[in-house]
Amino acid sequence: MRGIRKTQERGRALRTLEWCLWALAVAAVSLSLALARIETCDYVSVNGDFQSYNVFRRMLAGQTPYVDFVNYIGMAPVWVNLPLVALNNTFAGSLFATNFTSNILFSVTVLLWVWLITKSRPAAMLASVFLTKFVSSGLLATLFGPSLGGYWTNLFQSLYAPGNSMRIARLFLTFLLVGLGLVWLRVKGEPAEGTALQTAFTRLPACGMLGALAGAGLLWSSDFGLAAAFCVTVLFLLEQALRLWAGPWAFFARLGVYAAGFVLGLLACASLVTGFHPGAWLQSLAATGGWQYFYFNGTGGKALLLYVFTTPRLLLFAVPCAAFLIWCLVRLWQKKLTDRQLLLGFAAFTILAATGTYVLSGSGYNFKEALEGYFWLAAFALAGCGLLWLTRRFARRRDLLMRAAAGTLALALIALAGLDAVRWPSAAHNGQYLEALGGYTTYQKALVELPEVTGGEPVFSMYATGLEAVEGTFQPTGCDYIIHALGDEKRAEYVSAFAEGGWAWAQTPRMDLENWLTVQNWDVYRHLWAGYKRCYATEYSWLWRACGDRSLPVEAEVSVQRQSGSGWTVTVSAPEGETFTADLYIRWESGFTSAGGAFLSLGRSMVGCAVPLFGDMPGVAGYFPASGEGYIPVRVESGQGTATLWSADENFTELTVTEARLERALPALDLYEQEAAQ
Repeated sequence: MRGIRKTQERGRALRTLEWCLWALAVAAVSLSLALARIETCDYVSVNGDFQSYNVFRRMLAGQTPYVDFVNYIGMAPVWVNLPLVALNNTFAGSLFATNFTSNILFSVTVLLWVWLITKSRPAAMLASVFLTKFVSSGLLATLFGPSLGGYWTNLFQSLYAPGNSMRIARLFLTFLLVGLGLVWLRVKGEPAEGTALQTAFTRLPACGMLGALAGAGLLWSSDFGLAAAFCVTVLFLLEQALRLWAGPWAFFARLGVYAAGFVLGLLACASLVTGFHPGAWLQSLAATGGWQYFYFNGTGGKALLLYVFTTPRLLLFAVPCAAFLIWCLVRLWQKKLTDRQLLLGFAAFTILAATGTYVLSGSGYNFKEALEGYFWLAAFALAGCGLLWLTRRFARRRDLLMRAAAGTLALALIALAGLDAVRWPSAAHNGQYLEALGGYTTYQKALVELPEVTGGEPVFSMYATGLEAVEGTFQPTGCDYIIHALGDEKRAEYVSAFAEGGWAWAQTPRMDLENWLTVQNWDVYRHLWAGYKRCYATEYSWLWRACGDRSLPVEAEVSVQRQSGSGWTVTVSAPEGETFTADLYIRWESGFTSAGGAFLSLGRSMVGCAVPLFGDMPGVAGYFPASGEGYIPVRVESGQGTATLWSADENFTELTVTEARLERALPALDLYEQEAAQ
């Protein structure tokens, strides 16, 4: 007995050491990535770096989410990063925190995902420690070539790079719930191959707790929060109906307790986040779901069901996922589904559902990367299962080798991170140091010279970034990114704040995206073009100076012609030789032509608009609600200009343009006017 006890104690000590080495190795890789990112604190003005820091900065200044400012992504980035950012409230501090935590979260998801598939803890620990270093070092692309290796590199980087709007933090909710389930099993001393977790939900308190977790998770993010809540609810109902059925009274009692817990968890979390104004979050969620779904062109107006079946690349990854879920459902019906299989099925179900969540609450293209990335991880893990099976005769020696490899790799990564930390203070940095950013930047024009041009006067930025951080100000509308001014009410407030605010200066992005931004946000840009003139170009933005009315005394006729059931052409005719931008008012109506089409599109449709805008760029598309009114710009050259409008999905909808008129003629601009930089 004493020998057995010593062996058990030795095994526990070894496992503890392995977990400590794993945690230190993950932290070491995260540290190296974070230090590399803040060597130069430059940024893309429309990506997620300032999208995250704007929220942190506002909250640390005492502002309340959803009440004082828009926070459409959700609270995941805040809960994960704010404690670290509070220690160094600068943009460099935010970059460090988000890069550090993103790799930790990604490594944990890989650990759980691979373990659920392979049931091998050493293999899962080795993969989760090694993957991000393998990707970030370029070894993946070198080993598998620029095509396949480059594809995998970009795919995984899009998941753990925080500049992609902290996608991994939003996705992590799924694995957080999976981890809680595994921890519960561990505490109870129950095996993952049993059914203790499932049978626990015969008890009413457990049903209420599960509902509270699902409800509170809605605030985690507007994509995976909705997807996780939906999937938890579906799986709860299936479990109660197929495995845990004890009659209708028990079923509805458990369902009632789950629903009550869901509502209480949601309201309690929303109240704490919004300073006891939960209605502000509910309004934000409704505005997101009711307005933003048509805003991006990722799904072309198709909702999840139609989008998946008409996108071959997505179908390639969705079909195996759906097949696995059907297998899980059959196992559940046979009462053979284990807790490990349930948790794995929940993770797969949520990732698949989140791919289309934004079709209901925004854009459906944001999380194709999650479906693809975790599909490939599953494929690699299954290949690993094959290797484990082939080496089953040498299982003990094999596991010892994996543990030795993991330990050696962990020590090497810890040593490399230590060297990075020692070298970083003396490393060469590009640009100049700005105390307000907390780091070095090469954006001399945007952050040093532009404030001198404006003389410190307020600037209305369509994308609030480094200028606001340097000057210690905030975007006055509470909408730091113009594309995230959500909902009709918030959008109207934003337009009014700019048009009637009497701003002496305005700032817009200067890049290829400017074409799309201008068309999509013409309700704002039409006031900009009419009352402001470009006067200064920075590394990533235009500075506009307020001036008199720039409307041109041009007369023109506007005509519309139906090209198909869902397509129209709008033509602007002016005297020959006239070149200008026509500011058009359009009213339209769109509807489904069949009940089947409405079902396949989940009742969602939108109107697209393709217009030529800048002289050196082709036509660009903007997207609008299915029925309504708005403004579009049309570039007129030599007296002629056209725009195309259509409703989506084109196979199931019909568009009618009821009115089109010229509001005013504005100067024609080229996208890259170099003279503006003089």
